[in-house]
Amino acid sequence: MTARPVIVETAPLSPGQERLVDDEFARPDGSWPEPGEQTRLRPIDTGAVLIDGPLDIRALQRAVSALIVRQHALRTRLHRLADTTPLQLVADSLPDRVHHSRLPGDTQPSREVLLAQSMPRHVDPRSDPLFRTHLIRLGEHRHVLLLQIHHFVSDGWSIGVLYRDLAELYNAARTGRPAELPPLPRTFAAVSRDMRNERRSARLERQLAFWRRRLDQPGTPMAFTHEPVEQDTGRRPVGVQRVHIPAPAVLGLRASARGGARGPLAGPFLAALALLLHHQSAATDIRIGMMISNRARPDTEHLIGYFVNTAVIRLQLHPDLTAAALTEAANKAVRQALEHQALPIQDLKRELHQGADPLYQVTLALNTMRTHTLTLDGVDCQDIDMEETGPRMAPTTIEQRWVIEERAGALSGTLTYQAGTFTLPQIRMALGHLDQAIAAVSAGNPAVAAITSTFRHPGVRTT
Repeated sequence: MTARPVIVETAPLSPGQERLVDDEFARPDGSWPEPGEQTRLRPIDTGAVLIDGPLDIRALQRAVSALIVRQHALRTRLHRLADTTPLQLVADSLPDRVHHSRLPGDTQPSREVLLAQSMPRHVDPRSDPLFRTHLIRLGEHRHVLLLQIHHFVSDGWSIGVLYRDLAELYNAARTGRPAELPPLPRTFAAVSRDMRNERRSARLERQLAFWRRRLDQPGTPMAFTHEPVEQDTGRRPVGVQRVHIPAPAVLGLRASARGGARGPLAGPFLAALALLLHHQSAATDIRIGMMISNRARPDTEHLIGYFVNTAVIRLQLHPDLTAAALTEAANKAVRQALEHQALPIQDLKRELHQGADPLYQVTLALNTMRTHTLTLDGVDCQDIDMEETGPRMAPTTIEQRWVIEERAGALSGTLTYQAGTFTLPQIRMALGHLDQAIAAVSAGNPAVAAITSTFRHPGVRTT
């Protein structure tokens, strides 16, 4: 008989977990669903790695077990006290067995085939494991490893940490040597407690004062469509389209930030995105909610956990503004956002009291920090694209959600858009216009009016 897990640590939710529970898990009236009740919570994220070569399955099992011991967030679940206070509970153990299945050797490991082999993707964070692994055998020396982790305990940065830790633990277990990983002096739960204690600290009060000055005048919402869009609080129809920006274009963006091939990327990309949004909506006051890692605190670099926060990047456009000046303004806005990234976005929204008008209608998650992929000694590992595209339902009122990651010098990801606002042909047109905006930002000289006048030409993406 398996012993019940023992709770070894408790903590308040991190600000990110708090937003996730409020936005996707709780009912519209704030109450929590009954066990088994369907929620709006996003399904568990799945990463897939094709492994060619003689995989040491015992070493993989030992590595998964050691990873769960090392990273406390993987053993976390959601709980609510009798007074409705939400908590995260860390157990001393988690089911760590690597699940196994088999497919015929000639099977093409597509996203649909792989997900059909995995356990259900919708989970209840109060009771279901939020991290799990599944090994699918395609042949004697050919496997697919599914790594599934939920947003409640993970963000974009965490995926790189997970791959780095698992690879080193596997390589160490394979040869019997100790794993060479950086120590973790503190747990994600401990950092979450610090975040809660800082909510009314003098430092965050200073950050709040900065954001008040930055956003003192409410912006006019961007008018993407003249058709009324129902603002409900449940799931809404969205479309998901792939985004790919090739490496030469990325190099041009970096160079435009005056940093050469290693220049910062967020500012130039935001400048190009602002040009696109200006063209789509005719707005001159552009606000973009940029996802920020929020790992400026000591001892967080090597932790798995949901730290991410949102900062509002505000850019003012006018016809004579050059692309170079817009990029400089975007770079400055990003620097300031990083200096003031700790204030939870939900606290800022409450303080500003801007009524029904949103702080931003477009979000950008630009991950240029994932330097690790799964690298196992003795085998060849290749990531399998598990991004879901096409129409679906999602718990969001954001008009456009850009999720982009830098891999091998290029930028790849998805654009999720409200299907009630944009059509697929319009989105494909917009991606073509983004290419043109990136080229203009890289050139630096054209003014906003001249740049957007070129958008009248199609520039349609076919993918």
